[in-house]
Amino acid sequence: MAPYISLATSLLVGFLTVGADAAFKPPINNTLEPGVQTECKTCPYSLCTNKAFYEYDTQVSLVCWTRGTVIDGDSTWLRTSDNCYVTQYDLIEYNGEYETALSYCGKASEEKHITYDEATVKYDSECNICPDNASCETIKYQNPNTDLTVTCWTNDGEAVIDDTTWLKTTDNCYIAQIHLEEPANKDILDNCGPIGFLQVNYTDTEAAPVEEDELIQKPASGQADLKGASWSQVKQRAASPEPEPEPEAAPAPIPEPLAEASGELHKRYLINITVGEDYAFCHRTPVGTAKVVKKYEFGTGVRMQCYENTGSTVVNETYWYKTTDFCYVREVDFFESLFDQYRFPACSLFE
Repeated sequence: MAPYISLATSLLVGFLTVGADAAFKPPINNTLEPGVQTECKTCPYSLCTNKAFYEYDTQVSLVCWTRGTVIDGDSTWLRTSDNCYVTQYDLIEYNGEYETALSYCGKASEEKHITYDEATVKYDSECNICPDNASCETIKYQNPNTDLTVTCWTNDGEAVIDDTTWLKTTDNCYIAQIHLEEPANKDILDNCGPIGFLQVNYTDTEAAPVEEDELIQKPASGQADLKGASWSQVKQRAASPEPEPEPEAAPAPIPEPLAEASGELHKRYLINITVGEDYAFCHRTPVGTAKVVKKYEFGTGVRMQCYENTGSTVVNETYWYKTTDFCYVREVDFFESLFDQYRFPACSLFE
């Protein structure tokens, strides 16, 4: 639920922002596109944190306009009565020009308020459009030892090994904290704010890499002032009708001993599965003749990063699992199969 801010208060804020040299124009009401859930941001850039999140078809009061991240060739953003910013492409088409009908929010509204910190990927990781592995689409696949710049954190993501913290990167996607070498530095980074369910077919994002000269030296507070228009270029949102509910599919059978665990376990990554042979040998590469670098005893729980389909015709050597020890074990050496997990990734995605 968006925080309540009276229209009178918002108009006063807008008037003070614009200044006394121009009459502040009355607000315009409009409605968000059907099928598009929308983040309302603390500043008019795609990497700014969220102040509110609007559901489908929400009516909003637009107070003034400003400039920010370029979306489909247009840098116009609109401040709502919740004192946060949306793009005009989140809204039903307006028969007019916002820049004419509304007052300019003022130069201060174009300032970026983005925190940042450095992070390094520890395991094969997916960076998703929202902080959930079960239902959010993957924007980017990250390899171990990849250096990232992160901008904010949330504790409201899907749990991965009981850790619900995710971080937003400058690729405008979220990565689970458990996949990183170090936890989030919450003394430096802002909280990302409320995050709703986004879909790639509703929001098409092309993130541009952060160039060295885009960053101004970070002050002690950890707050970054950035040069240039934006860290990312975002294409226009394409409105889509709300999808018809589909009949609920029967869940995939969960093998013993997972059957007694939480029904959500099959949706998590870094899965812990159990050795079912006297020993499970972990090879340097997914080949039976490759050097054995580790062995796991019967009953040992081993966490997995991804699976490898080698296409081998050697019996029981087609499918291999990459462990968090960065070696490969045959699928048949475990009680459970990763193919009972929801959307477990292939190792080839991270190459």
